[in-house]
Amino acid sequence: MNKIRLSTTLLNFIFLMLPALALAQVQITFPKSRMVFQRNGGNEASLWIGGYYTLPFTRIQVRVEPMDGGTLVDWTTIQENPKGGAFAGSVTVKGGWYRLKVRGLQGEQYIEGGGVERIGVGEVFVIAGQSNSQGFNNYGGPGAGDDRVSCVNFGSNNDQSPFDPNFPEFSHLDADSRIFPRGYSAWGWGRLGDRLVSRLGVPVLFFNAGWQGSSSKNWRESADGIQTTEEYTNTEKYPVGQPYGNLRTALNYYIQTLGIRAILWHQGEADNQFNRSTDDYAANVTKIVQKSREHSGKDISWMVARVSYSDPNGTDGNIIAGQNKVIQTAGNVFAGPNTDAIQIPRGAPGHPDNDGVHFFGNGLIQFAEAWDASMDNNFFQNSRPQSPTAGATLTVSCGGTNTLSLRVDGGFNSINWDSGGNAQSITVGSGRYMATVKDGLGNTRFTAPYQVPNRPAVTASGPTTFCEGGNLTLTSTYDNTFWSNNATGKTITVSTAGNYRAVYRDAGNCEFTSDELPVKVNPLPAPPTARNLGQARFCDRLSTTLESTDALVYNWSTGEKSKQIEVRKGGTYSLTVTDQNGCTSKESNQIPIIVDPLPSRPTVTAGGPTTFCADQNVALTSTAEAGYVWEGVAGQTGRSITINVAGNYLVRTRNIYGCLSDPSNTISIRVNPLPTPPTLTASGSTTFCDGERVTLTASGSLKAFWNVGDSTQSIVATRSNTYTARVRDANGCLSPPSAGLVVDVKPVPTVPILKQIGTYTLEAAGTRQGDYYRWERDNAVVDPRTSIIKANQTGTYRARAFLAYDNGLVCASDFSAPLAFTLIIDNDGLSVYPNPSPTKEITIETLEDITNATVTLTTLSGQVLWVANVTTFNERKYWNFSTVPSGQYILTVRSPTFKVSKRLLIGGL
Repeated sequence: MNKIRLSTTLLNFIFLMLPALALAQVQITFPKSRMVFQRNGGNEASLWIGGYYTLPFTRIQVRVEPMDGGTLVDWTTIQENPKGGAFAGSVTVKGGWYRLKVRGLQGEQYIEGGGVERIGVGEVFVIAGQSNSQGFNNYGGPGAGDDRVSCVNFGSNNDQSPFDPNFPEFSHLDADSRIFPRGYSAWGWGRLGDRLVSRLGVPVLFFNAGWQGSSSKNWRESADGIQTTEEYTNTEKYPVGQPYGNLRTALNYYIQTLGIRAILWHQGEADNQFNRSTDDYAANVTKIVQKSREHSGKDISWMVARVSYSDPNGTDGNIIAGQNKVIQTAGNVFAGPNTDAIQIPRGAPGHPDNDGVHFFGNGLIQFAEAWDASMDNNFFQNSRPQSPTAGATLTVSCGGTNTLSLRVDGGFNSINWDSGGNAQSITVGSGRYMATVKDGLGNTRFTAPYQVPNRPAVTASGPTTFCEGGNLTLTSTYDNTFWSNNATGKTITVSTAGNYRAVYRDAGNCEFTSDELPVKVNPLPAPPTARNLGQARFCDRLSTTLESTDALVYNWSTGEKSKQIEVRKGGTYSLTVTDQNGCTSKESNQIPIIVDPLPSRPTVTAGGPTTFCADQNVALTSTAEAGYVWEGVAGQTGRSITINVAGNYLVRTRNIYGCLSDPSNTISIRVNPLPTPPTLTASGSTTFCDGERVTLTASGSLKAFWNVGDSTQSIVATRSNTYTARVRDANGCLSPPSAGLVVDVKPVPTVPILKQIGTYTLEAAGTRQGDYYRWERDNAVVDPRTSIIKANQTGTYRARAFLAYDNGLVCASDFSAPLAFTLIIDNDGLSVYPNPSPTKEITIETLEDITNATVTLTTLSGQVLWVANVTTFNERKYWNFSTVPSGQYILTVRSPTFKVSKRLLIGGL
C-alpha cells in the first residue's frame, strides 16, 4: 500500500473523535517522578522535558502545577512543529514541588496526555567520607518525614569504578533506604533533609558515596587511579578505583542531568587512628576536591565537616587543623559542622559494631542539626550551584515495516542504548527505548524514553469462517487504520473471503502492519427433502412422524433438531439443515397435516353422595360411548368407576373412529377426613407397683372408644397393657387408633416369713425375694438390710421386703408376722453346733462381731490339730473336719478382746 499523508480534514476528524483524556497520544517520559533539579542563585532551574506523541501535532505544551511550594507555569510551548514522534524542550521553573502536564495541539484543538508528579526544583547533594557519612541500618536513624526529601533507593556494592547503574527509580528517603551509590540507611540525612525543606521551602535530593573505614589516603590514592590498601592491617586492597569511584559515578552519572549544590564531606575518624599530620590530611582532601572538579568538569562546591573523634582515641587536633586548612585554601570549600562533641561516648548499645565511633539514636538527630546549622545563608549565597544540563534528543524516522530508526542528535564520546548496542542509530520494533550518552569526561545525559508503537492487532466480532450471506466486523487497536481492502477506520465489515491486514501510520507517517487475518466464506448446503412416515390426516390427540433426508443438523419449522419429529397439530411443516461448517440451507419442501375433531362431550353422574368419610366410596357413570378414558384415576376403562379419594373426576369418550372427546363435566368428590386420633394422658406414672392404679384420659371433646371396651373419656388402669382409643366426629367419621399408652404394673415382693436359722441368726424368706429388707426389733429399725441378720438382743422381730426397679420405683411387701427371739446368755457368747456332730460339719457363731479372731482345734491333751484366722465374726462360719479323727476336742475362739473354749465331739462315739 502506498504511503499517504493525513489531510487537514482527516486531522480535524481525528481530533473531534478522540476523547480529551486519550493519554497514549502524548506522553512525558522524562523527567521521572521524584527527580530534583538543582536551582541556581535566582531560585530557578531549566527543566528539560521529553517524551513521545502519536498524532501529528503542531505544538507540544507543558503546564507546571505546584504541589507543595513553587509557582505555576501555565501552558507553555516547548516545541514547535515536532517531527517523527519525539519531542523535547525546556521550561524555566522556580524552586518547588510540581506536577507536570502535557498536551499536543493542532491549531487550537488539543489532546491532554500523560504527565508526571513530584518533580522538584531545589537542592541536590552528594555525601562522601567514611562510615559516619555512609551510615548503617538499625542505629535509630529516622527516615524523612517530608514527602519532598528523596534519594535513589539503589544501594550498590559494585566493585567496578566507575560503573553505569541502570536508569533508576527515585524514591522517598525512608529509614531503610539504600541511598545510591553506597549509603546503607537514612542515617542522619533524612532528618537533615526535613530541616532543609522546612527552612528553604524546596525539595532536597541526596546521593551517598560514603565508604566505611576509608581514610583520606585511600580516597586520594583511588582518585589518582592507584589501587589503595586499607590502613588498619595494610593487607586488604580496595576494589580498583574505590572508594573514590563511587563519588565519580554519582557526579558523572547523575549530576550532569540534575545539577548539584555541593559535596558534603564527613571523614577523619580513621586518620586519627593512623596519626595523620595536618599537612598530609589537607593535601589528601585537597587532591580529592580537585579530582572531583577535574573529572566532572564542574567547579563543584564542597562542605567539609570537622571530625576526628572516637572513644578509644578522643579528638585529634591535627585532623581538625587539616580540615580547616582545606576549607581555607582549596577554594569554594565551606566549613561544615564540628561533630566531635556530639554524643560522647558513642558506644551503640546492643550493636556488635560497638567500637565507639558511630552515632546512634539521638546522636544522629544532633548530627543532622549540626549539618543544618552549617548550611547557613552564607553557604547558600556564596556556594556555586551547578545547573542541570538538557538531555540528548532523538530524531525518529521510518526504519522499514513495523520498525523505526532512532538516532541520537549531536556528537558524543559514547552512546549506549538500553536495548543493547552503542551505535548512534538503531532500528527497532515495538517497545520503549532510551539512550545514555557521555562526553569526554564521562558525564552522562539521557534521551527521553521513546515508545515505538505496537503493531496493530486485529480482533474479529465472531468466527473468521462464516457462511455465504453472512459478514464479520474487524476491529483494529488504532483509530486511524488503513486496511488491505482499501477501507479506513477503526472497524470494517467484510462479507467476502480473503486475507485482511490493518496498517497504522504513526506521527511520522511510518507504517506498522498487523498479521494477516484470513477470512473464509463457506457455501450453503443443498436444501433437504421432508417426508411423512404416517398419516397426513388423524384424530386430535394423535400424531404422525416427519423425517428429513440425511444431514448433520436439522432445523424444523417447529424448532426441533432431530432427523424425525412427531406432529400432533394440523399445519404445514418444513425444515432447513446445517452442515459441518455451520452453514444453513434454504427451506425444504412443505408437508401439510390435517387433524380430525373429537366426539361429543360426555356427561358423568354420581351413584350416591359425593361427600363421605375417608373409609367409604361412590360410583361414577359416564354417558354411553364406544370407549372411555377416565381422568383423575389410572387404569379405569369402564363406563362406571368406584371412587374413594377426594378430587375432580371427568371422562373422555372414544368414538368409532378412535378419536377422543373433549373432557366431560367434572364431578368433585369430597372425602371428609377421619378425625385426628386423640392423645392419651395419664394422671400419674404409668409404671407402678401391683395394687396401685392410674387414670387414663383421651384428649379432645369427641367421645372416646377404648380398645378395652370402655366408651368414656377416662378409664382406670390396674393391669399392664397397651391402651389405645378412637374418637368419632360430627360427620360420623371414626378416627384411627391413638398412639398406644403402655401401663407397666410391677410385682411386689412376697410378705416374708421369719425363722431362726442359727443361735443368733434370723432369716426372712419368701417366694419372691426382695432386693433389700427392713428389720425392726420391738418396732425399732435394726441393720443390716439383708435377708439374714444376726440377732444379739432378745425381742420381737419383724421384716418387710423391697424390690427396686429402674427410674427409682420401689415396691414393698407388708411386714411379716412377728417372731419372738430370746437371746441365750449362758454360752459365754459362743455357739458351736451341732455338738456332737456326726457329719463332722459344725457351725460357729459369736454373739458379738469380734475381729481378728483365731479359731483353734486341740486335743484334750492340748495338741493343736487345726487353726483358722477369721477377720470378722459377723455371721455364721462353717467348717468341715472330715480329716479329723472322731473324738472329743477343745475348740477355742480367741481375739484381742475375746477368748472362749468349748468341748466338741466330732464323729461317732
